[in-house]
Amino acid sequence: MTTVDLDQLATILTEVSNLEIVPRWGNLKEGDIREKTGPSDLVTIADEAAEHRLGELLPSLYPGSLVIGEELIENNPSLIKLIDGDNPVWIVDPIDGTNNFVEGKDRFCLMVALICHGKTIASAIHQPIEKRTALASLNEGAWMLNNKGRERLQVASAVGIETMEGSLNFRFIPEQLRSSIRGRANALLSNRYYSQGCAGYDYIQIATGQWHYGIYWKKMPWDHLPGLLIHHEAGGYSACMDGTPYCPTKLNGGIITTVDKRSWHELHCQIIDSLESKI
Repeated sequence: MTTVDLDQLATILTEVSNLEIVPRWGNLKEGDIREKTGPSDLVTIADEAAEHRLGELLPSLYPGSLVIGEELIENNPSLIKLIDGDNPVWIVDPIDGTNNFVEGKDRFCLMVALICHGKTIASAIHQPIEKRTALASLNEGAWMLNNKGRERLQVASAVGIETMEGSLNFRFIPEQLRSSIRGRANALLSNRYYSQGCAGYDYIQIATGQWHYGIYWKKMPWDHLPGLLIHHEAGGYSACMDGTPYCPTKLNGGIITTVDKRSWHELHCQIIDSLESKI
């Protein structure tokens, strides 16, 4: 299997970010933002320009690869089937955390993952404001690349649920479960769960050992494939609510990412268990 030059991948993401994203951060003009499905689902000229540019550059890193991004799939949902096809496919989220980007907040990133025969073999999450890129290659590890060089990533040691910190966003939890999960989270996790509106940021927090978990009910492949490989290669464990591995073409239900399998079971048992039948 051909490998991807991760340094070149980081360079491409940095260049696209510096050209199409960073100059527009805090400088969006009238007409640069539009709604997709509603006022909390936005796309900007920066999203579209960055996705277009990545579509031109990424195929050079892996022969025969295609590029499909969040905005392209939004316009043609059938493209998601390419993930299960014979051709290698880059999945792109040009700006993860678009709402933060629009509001001038710094919690946004650029994410890509390369899928080959159903497996994610390389991925990257670039944080433009922090000027760093998390990188992973299947079975080879995960690293953070910044101006100090490359540092190996490792998830935190396991702790009990009473001291875990992580990400939990109630926005996409089914309405019939929301109040029950909120009550359990408040009782068991206290104030140690956060909602940053940027899955890429969450995955980096977990892969660098700052957080212990992420609980999600939105399973779009561009939100999770890049971070899941980085998380896995940093030693983490993840599974869907039913205990099965994440599948990018199955979007129902949720996913829990943790530092190890025991932590996954503890979170699932304490926060989710017995509620799934209501989904």
